[in-house]
Amino acid sequence: MSEIFNFFKDFQIVFKKPKVVIITGEGRVCAKEAIKCVLSPHFRIGKDVLILDSELKKEREIKRLNFLIKNSQLPILVITHVGDIPFDKDFFAGEIEKTYEIKKLAKTIPYFGYLVLNFDDETVREIKDETNLNEITFGFQKGSDFRAEEVKLNRGVNFKVSYKGNIVPFWIEGTFGKEQIYSGLSAIAVGTILGLNLVEICQSLKNYSSIPGKMKLIEGIKNSWIIDDTDSATIFSMIEAIEILGKINWAKRKIAVLGDIIGIGKYTIEAHEAIGERIVKNVDLLFTFGQRTKFISQKAFERGMDSEKIFHFNTIKEGISTLKEKIQEGDLILVDGSREMKMKEIVDEIKKIL
Repeated sequence: MSEIFNFFKDFQIVFKKPKVVIITGEGRVCAKEAIKCVLSPHFRIGKDVLILDSELKKEREIKRLNFLIKNSQLPILVITHVGDIPFDKDFFAGEIEKTYEIKKLAKTIPYFGYLVLNFDDETVREIKDETNLNEITFGFQKGSDFRAEEVKLNRGVNFKVSYKGNIVPFWIEGTFGKEQIYSGLSAIAVGTILGLNLVEICQSLKNYSSIPGKMKLIEGIKNSWIIDDTDSATIFSMIEAIEILGKINWAKRKIAVLGDIIGIGKYTIEAHEAIGERIVKNVDLLFTFGQRTKFISQKAFERGMDSEKIFHFNTIKEGISTLKEKIQEGDLILVDGSREMKMKEIVDEIKKIL
């Protein structure tokens, strides 16, 4: 029965030739949500426009994407980023090896298709040199087609987008961070390709909500607020999250709840110490969980944080009751760490039960 269903589904694709948006790169999941948010008020998603994200690692999946590209009236390939996003620079690069399958897929797109590229990631930007496709870029740097500037934080992120001499303000509520802005910019680019104007896109993007674990603002116990960044963590992403925590001025106190960053190898101690360097000026209370985060706590203490404001535990079970006890009304709590640390369990314990 499934084979018959797939046959008719494929027949419909060949007959109707929908527009196809394929998103790949490290930021593909958030970008997909943002793109769906922008397009869904104007198109029938799944019929007129297909939106898919892929790591481009499974052969069967890649073959399926090739089929969709071949039978699309307008294929669009969005490449988010392959390198880690630095918190303090607008330029970076990833490993060239990560773009091998991306380049292969891009070369299957016909001349009327589009590449949507992160201009700030030099490895992604160079993919344009491998094709003759229409190209639109986004980023923070001068030279990008859709450029974000004047970023401000409140209970979300406000920024202006410059495009062909026009400047339009955008607002993404309930989330923070450069990856979320990149996701918004990629959605703006795709919406423009499909004929929407910036005002229409702005109105639609207001409804965008980040996925859980990606710098998502949620309500906590005792009328507190939580920034849930528990989906994954790198040195760069955790430092950015801590810096953002420090810049948000509406919270009474800022609490950082941090788990180990796993997979760094021989730089584990130095990496966690570098995070500890950022704590004192941005955080009022520090909770650390895991063997590696003791280096965050130690460095924060060395840099002048009072020992009474630092709480270290090897496991979540050991420290969750202390954390819940310390939370007060008006607190803003960042919860961050590698997925293996299961920091989501802490979010589940301290979030408001609706």
